Amino acid sequence: MSGLPLFTKPLKYRLRLLADAFTLLAPDAPFVQFTYAGVSPIPRAYSGARAQASERIWLNLPPARVWVYRKA
Repeated sequence: MSGLPLFTKPLKYRLRLLADAFTLLAPDAPFVQFTYAGVSPIPRAYSGARAQASERIWLNLPPARVWVYRKA
């Protein structure tokens, strides 16, 4: 699970972080990211992962979302 502020990092860094996480995780284990941004910190078009998002959690201040990435 990650709560890192990924949007403050360059895209190249975010993609590398996800790729590195997948090499360290157990096979088929997800990478879970909490974010306050309304969009995915990893572009949805990125071919290295499939993304699923929770609904926006409005009771959290600021509102949050949970993204689950699985290796493609």
